[in-house]
Amino acid sequence: MKSAEEDSTTTSSIREQAKPSVTVRNTRLDPLQKAFGMATILVPTLGTVLAIVLAVVYGVDATALWLCGIMFVLTNLALEFGFHRNLAHKAVTTYPVIKYFFAVAGSMAGTGRILFWIANHRRHHIHSDEADDPHSPHVKRNAAGDVEKMNLAQGLWHAHYGHVLTGNQVNCTLFASDINRDQGLKWINDNYIPIVFTGLLMPAVIGGAIEGSWMGFLTGFLWGGLVRMFLVHQSTWGLASYSHRFGPSPFNTGEHDQSSNNVWVAIASFGSGWQNNHHAFPTSAFLGLKWYQIDMTAWFIVLLEKLGLAWNVKRPSKAQIKEKLKDSVMV
Repeated sequence: MKSAEEDSTTTSSIREQAKPSVTVRNTRLDPLQKAFGMATILVPTLGTVLAIVLAVVYGVDATALWLCGIMFVLTNLALEFGFHRNLAHKAVTTYPVIKYFFAVAGSMAGTGRILFWIANHRRHHIHSDEADDPHSPHVKRNAAGDVEKMNLAQGLWHAHYGHVLTGNQVNCTLFASDINRDQGLKWINDNYIPIVFTGLLMPAVIGGAIEGSWMGFLTGFLWGGLVRMFLVHQSTWGLASYSHRFGPSPFNTGEHDQSSNNVWVAIASFGSGWQNNHHAFPTSAFLGLKWYQIDMTAWFIVLLEKLGLAWNVKRPSKAQIKEKLKDSVMV
């Protein structure tokens, strides 16, 4: 007969085994997943190098630069407003047509299917800077399943690029089942690849039409497509690397959480670089909590709210902000 202590140990073991895993691994699909991650990094990078070489040799027309800027603003805003604040955190509510428009535009950024993106982000918040954080610059779970601490260089590489190359995929059923229940979002998720190619071809067609040449088509494809995608990737992945390494952290956000407020990443990401603010109040539609903290997505949300196109806009109260501040920080 087992002792009470043995029974307790057995029960704990069963419960531990019964806990759903934060990741899903399929050894047959691992190589394909890693190749897809490599392409996500390399294709925009090589396209950017080619665009710069052509610009040095032949110059670059204003149309290509305008297309780059417009597509960058559209897809970057779509990630931050549509994917992040509207869908991942439900910090604001809007009409379905606006929700789906920004879900499509965010998919054009090429940072992953919407289901994967939102599940991975929610996992990041629950396990911030712990071993099960998908892109912490401080610690990770290695291939053997052991916790591995990283130095500065290792951490920045893993958080910025390395996590994209892993074969382990987030358990989307655990973290984002609500996205799959929305048929419109499910369709967008299932058609991710065609949407990404549309986001690359659209500026190419516009560039070719405006310039009336195949060179206009090519520069539109490179600058409005691949260069723009490369820039969006840097601002998005910079949230994981630089905004969890460099900058002040005025708020208490948990024992392991090392989120920080990084002004440069905040500007590039349209407000998301105020990571410590965000981790203190994850459901807030406003990440810049001071008047001088630039948060372009919050300005966009205010505009939508004034036009009656957004509602249930969540904001932390002054009392909530004061309560979360570290003792050493003055209000």
